Amino acid sequence: MTASDSPVFIITGASRGLGYNIAEKLLAAPVSAKVVAVARSEAGMAKLAQDYPGQVEYVTGDLANYDTGVRAVQTAINKFGSLSGIVFNAAVIKPVATIATTDIEEFKKLFDINFFSIITTLKAAIPYLRESKGKVVLVSSEASYESHFYGWEAYGSSKACVNHLAATLAGEESEIFAISVDPGVMDSAMQLEIREQHGSQMKGEHHEYLTKIKEDGTIPSTDPPATVIANLAVKGPMELSGTYYAFNSPTLSPYLTA
Repeated sequence: MTASDSPVFIITGASRGLGYNIAEKLLAAPVSAKVVAVARSEAGMAKLAQDYPGQVEYVTGDLANYDTGVRAVQTAINKFGSLSGIVFNAAVIKPVATIATTDIEEFKKLFDINFFSIITTLKAAIPYLRESKGKVVLVSSEASYESHFYGWEAYGSSKACVNHLAATLAGEESEIFAISVDPGVMDSAMQLEIREQHGSQMKGEHHEYLTKIKEDGTIPSTDPPATVIANLAVKGPMELSGTYYAFNSPTLSPYLTA
């Protein structure tokens, strides 16, 4: 396949929420990218393909199966001829539990999705990212370093690994841009799951806060972090490679506008 004149991105967790929003920003003008969307559910990705004909391919599958990410890389090359960047957005939060009560099999499955699938996808993608001097954005969390997220040790530790992986990738691959970004609390499917399923495993004040900001309409939109992440995927500067930032940090403020 001849390489696309447009940039080509893989976006995981692209069927809804933040991932869907990032995909739309990259697909729309002026970027007008080609996108390989990856998610377990097909409906949102099929809508992207319908709304942006000729620009979207998608891979339906669970990233706990490492072949899913590899197929996404193969799809980008086979359908669009190149790979400009990857946004690793997909993640799960279950199990929410203390160390004493956690289910170790669920803990390992979370790591398969949140962390190990990134490594297996990168292994397949790095030769093409070297060619394009590509960009990798890893979606992280404040839970990667803050201890007050009671019960979130599986999720938080996976995101700490993601931060270290961004730094490691930047150190190993001098021409590939890599950054981890915390999108903050936002109105997402994960927040819905937290509110409805995990309150009894969390500290009351944290769960009450997340419930309150949804009920009073002050929960932030996915749009600002999606704008920052999409911009970094297109034009992230090498001087920021290997770093971790919250999306609304002063350092990333130049990327808050479309």
